[in-house]
Amino acid sequence: MFLLERRAPRGSTHEGDRNRTTMKWPKAFVRIPADDPWATCPVEELARKYDAVENHGWYRNLEPTLDELRSVVTDGDIVIDYSAGTGILVEQFLKRNPSQQVGFVLVDASPKFLRLALDKLGADERTAFRWIQYLKEEKRLQMLDEVLPAPLLKEGAAALCSTNAIHLYYDLLDTLRAWGRVLKPGATALIQSGNINNPNAAEGTWIIDETVDQLQPLAIDLVRNNDKYESFRASLDDAKRMTAYDKLRAKYFLPVRPLSYYVDTFREAGFDVVNVYEHSIGALVADWTDFLSAYHEGVLGWAGGCQRIDKTEPSDEAVTLRQELLRDSLAALFNHQPDFLANWTYITCRKPLDS
Repeated sequence: MFLLERRAPRGSTHEGDRNRTTMKWPKAFVRIPADDPWATCPVEELARKYDAVENHGWYRNLEPTLDELRSVVTDGDIVIDYSAGTGILVEQFLKRNPSQQVGFVLVDASPKFLRLALDKLGADERTAFRWIQYLKEEKRLQMLDEVLPAPLLKEGAAALCSTNAIHLYYDLLDTLRAWGRVLKPGATALIQSGNINNPNAAEGTWIIDETVDQLQPLAIDLVRNNDKYESFRASLDDAKRMTAYDKLRAKYFLPVRPLSYYVDTFREAGFDVVNVYEHSIGALVADWTDFLSAYHEGVLGWAGGCQRIDKTEPSDEAVTLRQELLRDSLAALFNHQPDFLANWTYITCRKPLDS
C-alpha cells in the first residue's frame, strides 16, 4: 500500500463566492473543433445505451476519483479526462461542484461516444473536446500530445483522469509517457479500473472480464441442454468458428493484467506512484447484464453470429435470443442472486516536480 499525501481542497464551491475566478482557456485554444466530422454527426443509439450505465449502482466506482480530483484542483486548472467516453465523469464533477472554474478536456478514441459527450456538455464553457484518431499507416492511435493543440501543451494540465479504461490500452508505456509530456510538474494522474488483477481484492469480489470468461461454459451448457437455445447448437460443433469467436472476445475484453504491471509501468514512464487501493462496490446482476448487453457480439457472438466472423448479419430474432442467453448465463453464474460485489482498483500517481 502506498501513502497519498492528502491535500486540502483548493478553491471554494460555495455559491456567491466573490473571489471566484472565471475559467480562462489558453489564448487561441478552440474548445470544440467544429470542422471535425464527429462533431456534427448524429448521436447514435449505442452511445446512448452506454451512457445509461451512469444510472447503475456500480457506477459509484467514480466517487473516490471525484473526491480525489476535487482535492487536487483549483480554479483555472486544466484537467484531461482521458478515455472520457460519453462524459460521465465530467458531468458528475460539474454537478457536484457547479461553481468550480476548472477546464476539462474530454479526449476519446470513439467519435460516437465523444459526440454524445459534446451533446451533453458542449454548452458549458468549462469543457473542450478532442478525438484520438487511428493512424492507419502507423497502425496505432494518436498519442495525447499529438491530439492537443500547442496553446494547451504550453499551458500544461494540472491533472489527468482515466476511469474504467486503462485495462484497454495496448501500448500502455507510450501512452503514459505521452501523459507525462502534457502534465505540469507536480500534476496528479488518477486512474481506476474494474479489470485489474489485484491480489488485495476482497475474497468473493468480481471484475468485469472475469464474468465474461466464466459465463462461457455456462452459456454452452444452456445451449446444449435447453431447447430454447437449440438454434445455436450447431455452432458448438464447429471448432474453427468457436476459436474465431474466442479471438473476437479477446479483442473486446483484453486479457486481465496484474496490478504490478500497472505500477511498474507508471514508474517506468517517470511517474511517482503515491497511492494504490481497492474498493468493493455492490452491483445488481440486472445492471451488469444491461452493461454487457451493449457488447453482446463480443461476449456471446458465436450464438447467432456476426458480420465480422460469419460475413452476414444475424437476424433480429437471433440477437434477441442471444441477449436472453446472456441474461440466463449471468443468472446462473451468480447463483440466481440479485447482486454481487465488484472490485475496483485505484492508482494515484504524480509527475515529479523536477521533471
